[in-house]
Amino acid sequence: MSAHFMSQVEEDEGDICGIIEADGLTLKEVPIESKNTSSAWRASILIVQEPRAAVVEDEDGDLEVPRTCTKPIKSHLDSHDQGFHSLLGSRILLQRLSTSTIENVGFQLWAGALVLSDFMLARPCVIKGRRVCELGAGLGLCSILASRLGATSVLCSDGNPNVVQNCCEILRDNECTGNVRASLLKWENPPSKPWHDNGSHERMQRSDAVDCDNAVYHDAADLWRAEILLAADVLYDPPGAEALALLSALLLKEGAAEAMYMSVEKRIYFSAATLQPEVAAYPQFLDDSRRHGLVIENINLSEIPVYFGYVRSRFYELVKLTATKDTHITGISAKKRKTN
Repeated sequence: MSAHFMSQVEEDEGDICGIIEADGLTLKEVPIESKNTSSAWRASILIVQEPRAAVVEDEDGDLEVPRTCTKPIKSHLDSHDQGFHSLLGSRILLQRLSTSTIENVGFQLWAGALVLSDFMLARPCVIKGRRVCELGAGLGLCSILASRLGATSVLCSDGNPNVVQNCCEILRDNECTGNVRASLLKWENPPSKPWHDNGSHERMQRSDAVDCDNAVYHDAADLWRAEILLAADVLYDPPGAEALALLSALLLKEGAAEAMYMSVEKRIYFSAATLQPEVAAYPQFLDDSRRHGLVIENINLSEIPVYFGYVRSRFYELVKLTATKDTHITGISAKKRKTN
């Protein structure tokens, strides 16, 4: 990690780590190679473990432990896919901050990324052979797993250029520079859909490129061709919720996207405006998504095993969003976009 990048991030450190990171999270810490890092930075190894039954809490916080676990990875795969069982025990190296301000939460490991990763490991058929885009990728954990689960291509996107730079380094550390590329993507200003699909696609503007090997200039088509969208703990405030709902509707209705899988922690969201805990962003996102003609389906997490060392509480939720093609996208932003 470059000294300039490190110092730029370190100046903004805060203390919200305890709220963000997953309960009971276990990681193997390893030395960081760079000498320019502060004590806040960690090089951590996340290990895919043998699946275990999800521990479910009732509304009073009492534990309800299932007697049986859903079938492990191997049983979800046909005879041609047995190699995916080798992901058990695999290691993922993450460069992360132990603390940060709200602007830099993309440098921390959110529990929602573990929940969404559990889902992909339990249902690899959702990812295999598909073009994937992760929105608000943070450390890029879900993008890395999507690649290892057989996605044909993965666009690992985030709206913070420093977060994207960190993703580039994490992807290289995990040898994911083949079919995975990192990109800066502003939800409120996505690249336009290419008019033709003939190999000469519209390029993103230079300001949207990040200077690392797998993030410089890529086709806008990478975003619009994505068949599966992923998002983990990405909602902080109402403006972000509104922008993500509209972008999701555009990609699901006008692009190649067939479904979006989103994990959230329903308990706490942070407002970039007030820097206070808020709870309005997720309900607003659901309302805006329905208004744009999206169908929301809750996925039962009690049926999804846990593959990592953390405690999955009742506050996590996983939803699948799909589009009804017979409705129009509503909202001022959509109208403005059509006239550009």
